[in-house]
Amino acid sequence: MQNKSGFLLIADISGYTPFIKNHSMRKKPIIGKKIADFWDSHAHKLINTLLEEVIQNFEPVMQFNKLEGDAALFFLEEISDKNQMQDIYEKMVITRERFNSKVNSLQFVQSCPCDPCQQSKNLKLKMFLHKGYFNQTEIRNNQELSGEALIFIHRLLKNKVKSSEYFLFSGAVLEQLDKGLEFSLITQKIDDFGKQKLGFIDFEGKSDTAVDNRFTRRVLDTYRMLSFFIKK
Repeated sequence: MQNKSGFLLIADISGYTPFIKNHSMRKKPIIGKKIADFWDSHAHKLINTLLEEVIQNFEPVMQFNKLEGDAALFFLEEISDKNQMQDIYEKMVITRERFNSKVNSLQFVQSCPCDPCQQSKNLKLKMFLHKGYFNQTEIRNNQELSGEALIFIHRLLKNKVKSSEYFLFSGAVLEQLDKGLEFSLITQKIDDFGKQKLGFIDFEGKSDTAVDNRFTRRVLDTYRMLSFFIKK
């Protein structure tokens, strides 16, 4: 077991309730079950495609650990002579944009009238970032994480924030955030950890061009410019 200092990030898909209508449909004989099975297949395909997009975007910077339902857990061991915090934040910004673009570009979603596909427009991404100590243990070729930092970041998911699309940073992360980054400072009571000051960036109801954050806009502008030349 190795005790490491580093970053933990959870990317969580919000706004998705795939089984509410499925359950009621399954109660209807024959036809209801067939429709529910069809909805299930599209729901799983949709979520798997979006999670793969998130993982693919983060992996160059952070190591993917595992899926937790509709969320993905990543970690990165701290290296003192590198500006890892800025790299992670830039990936958060880009991943959010690519996630939203992916939702809008899925062809089967655009043409399908089934309930999960129609609900897909409500899918958003919440990201939680914490820095602390965690243990890394190899069990059957899988890297299992444990420790107080891991417990804390999972507790962050159970907050009182009334938004479906946002970034939430722990106090330990705030110390390393870029000085040009604009965020709100909020206080939340976290189970087993008491009141905590957290950094909060809310994107709900805002387009990428309308986000009032100079540093975030610089990251997006750079990403879009590079994407343009790569496509060329």
